[in-house]
Parts: sequence; structure tokens; C-alpha cells
Amino acid sequence: MTAINPSSAPSPRLPLWTKAAYGFADTGINVFVIFKGLLILAFMVQYAGIDPALAGWITSSVLVLDIITDPVMGWVSDRTGGRFGRRHPYIFSGAVLMVALMVLTFAVPAGLGPQATALWILLFFGLSSIAFTMVAIPYSSLAVEITDSPRERSTMTGWRMAAAGLGILLTGGAFPILVNPGGLGLSHPVAILVYAPIIIGTIWLACLATYRFRNTRPTPPVSLGQQVAAALRNRRFVVLVGVYGVQTIGIAIITAGIPFAAAELIITNGATGVLATVYVLGAFSTAFALFVLGSMLSQAVWVGLSAVFGKITTFVAGTLYYAVVLAGFFLVLPTTGMIEAGQTNLALITLFIFLIGSANGCYQQLPWAIMPDLVAWSAKREAFEVAGAFSGFWLLGQKVGNAIAPLFFTQILAAYGWIATQDGGASADQPDAAVAALRWSLTLVPAGLFAVSVPLYLWLDRRAKAAQNGRSTD
Repeated sequence: MTAINPSSAPSPRLPLWTKAAYGFADTGINVFVIFKGLLILAFMVQYAGIDPALAGWITSSVLVLDIITDPVMGWVSDRTGGRFGRRHPYIFSGAVLMVALMVLTFAVPAGLGPQATALWILLFFGLSSIAFTMVAIPYSSLAVEITDSPRERSTMTGWRMAAAGLGILLTGGAFPILVNPGGLGLSHPVAILVYAPIIIGTIWLACLATYRFRNTRPTPPVSLGQQVAAALRNRRFVVLVGVYGVQTIGIAIITAGIPFAAAELIITNGATGVLATVYVLGAFSTAFALFVLGSMLSQAVWVGLSAVFGKITTFVAGTLYYAVVLAGFFLVLPTTGMIEAGQTNLALITLFIFLIGSANGCYQQLPWAIMPDLVAWSAKREAFEVAGAFSGFWLLGQKVGNAIAPLFFTQILAAYGWIATQDGGASADQPDAAVAALRWSLTLVPAGLFAVSVPLYLWLDRRAKAAQNGRSTD
């Protein structure tokens, strides 16, 4: 089956099975998202004894590699032909490679010094990110390729984001239990193997469900420069990519900071009743579970609000809500003096983590729902296939944000004297200044980024829309 022609009649509704199975690939995909955004940094600083500043450079270097490979992968998949389609061969094989290289990233040989350990992680983390790109870019391109209906794409995005929340919950919430000596005590490589069936199974399921929609014809030869020019002509798309990237910096700082906050700020002493579950799961797992639960439960709410008020209005309102909740979380998190005095309010902390998760549902849902509609504008006007390259450019904004955030966050920790360990952080008594820096960098910095992104987006999108319609904004 060939790709949808935008000039033809609207495509019929997709089967529920197709939309659900397509979306659930994001469960496996987001295991890797948490691996690169949270687990790898915590592993280096808390288990491998790597200085936070160096760990930040390693993480950001690999994520910069993603920035280069994403548009290239989109261009390559657009140029691919054959009986198995443009996208499916890369998605199918990339899933297996991704798992193997994740295992190798954590499988640091015993006896390596800090420098050799850092090089080992840098090498295999980089290769695993390339394998992830083989999956993520072609997979995102399928949304434009299998339907031209904005409503169907919104529904598919809803399935994706719900599945993403499940993948994040299973990884961020359960992985610490698998590797913690007080839990199952598995090694990090073995713990990744536990997730292998989830990663490969959900991604292969999406391949199966969408296989009949595959496009077997490669696009005519088009240079990467032409693809870039096409993206730049779609000014509203460029604006959304930029704003999404700014917001991603904030999200990535929050994600990177959760394991450190769980160790130093979310104190569980004296918890009773329902809060006693913290003792069972640990502060890290509980915090992450609450965050993801809020995100998952809010998905239907954000979809419903966007149907009533429009995607852009809902996106703006949700972003402001995120900024307010983060500012409130700063006030709720205890200072060092409050911790020493036993004044930690665990109930308020858990409530705000849940609220942050509900706000994060907007970030997960709305930009992804808006993006295919903007890509469709170019698909109707360009003389060549744009879906693959545009998916690469879209993730470019996310990857830039993800690359900047860990470097920024770890340099702050290093500047204030954060101490690296090899036992999960248990042996270090962190300086008061470092704990204070963790508190404000985890909350106020992301809140500021979200607050600034709203007027920036409204102003730039208005100008871009007018330019595309040939009107003056003056």
C-alpha cells in the first residue's frame, strides 16, 4: 500500500486495533527514554563513582549525537523502498539492537578505573542511542503516513502518550526496586534484560498492526538540504519545534533530578498509613510512580479539553498550569534545616508530585497532537515526501533540550560540591549548598522555562501563521 495522497479523499477511520497497537510501541520506546534521561546519569554518579560534571558531559555528548542522526534517519527512511516498506525494517531491527546495546552500556567490566568506565559508557550509550533513532524516527513518521485525518492522529497520539506513561512507570518506578540491594538486588545489565520482552514485544506489535499501511516505494531523490528548506518554509512547525525544545529542557531537568531529590529531599522517616508504602517501594520509585500516574490519568482530560477549547488554547493553559505547580513544589520541598528538624511534609510532597505529573500530561499530549497537523500543511504543498525528515526535525527540538538539560543540571550540582558515590548515594553526606541548589534547580528553573515559553509561543506562532497566509502582522 502506498502513502496517503493529501489531495485525495480523506482516509476512513482506522481500526481500533491499529491505533492501539501503534500507540503501545511507546511503552517499549519509553523504557529507553527513561534509560537515557534518568537511569544512565544516576548510574554514573551514584553507582559508577563518576564526577557529576563528567557524567553530564557524557550524557550531553551522546544526546548531541542524536541531534545529528535524527534528520539523517528520517531522510534515509524516506529513501528506502522494497517489499517490507520504508519504515518497518528499521523499527523491527532497531528494537533488538537497542536492547543489546543498553545491556552493554551497564555491563562495565570489573576493575576499570573512572576514566575507562566513562569511555565504556560513552561508547555503548552512544551506539544504543543510534539504535533508538532507528526505531523512533520511522515510527513517528507512520502517523502521517497511515492517515490524513487530524482526529485520527489525535486519537493515535492519545494511545501513544498513555502507553508512554506505562513505559515510564514500569521503568522509572520499578527499575530501582530491581537493582536496589534492599529489593531484588539485580545487576543493572540483568535488570535491563527484564525489560527486553516489553521493549521488543510492544515495538514489534506496532510493526504487525501497521504493516498493511506500509509504503513500499522510496521517494524520489531529494537532498537533505531540500528537506531542511521545506521544514523552514513551514514556519509554524519551526516555532513549535523551538518552543517544545525549551520546554523539554525543563522536563529533562526534572527527570534527571528525581533520583537525587529522592535521596536528599523526599525524607520518609515517620511515614504511616498509606504513606508507609514509601518504605516498601523507596522514595525514588514512589516519587516516579506518582509522577507517571498523574501523567497517565490526565491524558484523557487533556484530549477532552483540546476537543472543546482547541489544541493550542489547551496547550497554553496546560503550560501555565505546569509553571504554577512547579513553583508550588519549590515551597513544599524541605530545606536542609527543615529536614534536620523533622519538618518534612511528605503528604504535600506526594500531592505535588502527582500534580506535576498531571501537568506533564499536557506536555506529552498537546505538542505531539499539534505537530502532525502542521506537517500535513507541508505534505500538501511540497513536491516530495516530507514525513520522515519532519519527524527527525521534530525530535530535534526534543533532543536539543535533552542534551542541554543534564549538562546544565550536573554542572550546578558539581559547582555546589555534590559528592559522587558507588553505593547508590548512601555513603555521602552532601553539602547543604548542594542540597539547596538541587531544590531550586529542580523546580524554579523548569517553572521559569515554562512560563517564558507561553508568550514566546503565542507571539511567534501568530507571526508564523500570518506569514504562511501571506498577511502582515504589523
